[in-house]
Amino acid sequence: MKKIFLLIISILVFNFAQSQSHPKIEDYPFGSLDVDVIVMSFGMEHPIKIGSMSKSGEIKFEIPKELPKLSKEAEDNFMNDVAYTLFDVCDNGSDLVSGNDNIKSFETGALSLWTKDNRYVGVIIAVSDEKLLPWIEDPGYNEPILESYFELIYVASPFKYKGECTQTQMLDEGNANITFEYNLNLKAGFNFVEYKIESIHKTDPNVIASFPNKVSVTNVEDIPNCKWIGKYF
Repeated sequence: MKKIFLLIISILVFNFAQSQSHPKIEDYPFGSLDVDVIVMSFGMEHPIKIGSMSKSGEIKFEIPKELPKLSKEAEDNFMNDVAYTLFDVCDNGSDLVSGNDNIKSFETGALSLWTKDNRYVGVIIAVSDEKLLPWIEDPGYNEPILESYFELIYVASPFKYKGECTQTQMLDEGNANITFEYNLNLKAGFNFVEYKIESIHKTDPNVIASFPNKVSVTNVEDIPNCKWIGKYF
């Protein structure tokens, strides 16, 4: 009986691990094509492959440990100080990190779907709930919800930061503050970062859409366990 119980537990653990290790886009439409997942942080001339798509829509991440060899001009044009990459939402973002701590970094932007015959066919958006998408796509007219979205960040060396900052939101009846609470422990290279909406400032939707007034910002140890949504061209 003990052996049977241990076998059942092993199967459950294996199935759980399998479900966690294969992020998937539901209703993926490009099963007949060979599609890579890339980021174009250095322009279309320097795509960085971070994975590929299976025929059934599974995302097979193969995130590189190092950047491809780039010209100094490309690095100067596209890499930023980490104060700009992570704290550009803050009123005093440039004051939060300085000196040697202000390492080189960049936010990758959209995870792009690119075919082997060089066609740009879509993007992938990572969220904890698909209902957050309208706000991500147009926050000026859509309401946020208490969920998370995820971005891929590159840092040139390990980076830690714990603290908070505010962003001023101007309203007709006065200003409101949006608080960002950071608890980051980033490894050198690529890291997924979670932006979790903790609370919302409610407004008159006929004047302006509601907006988050508290957001926690933390790194994800590996690949986020979330919804992977495809948007296609």
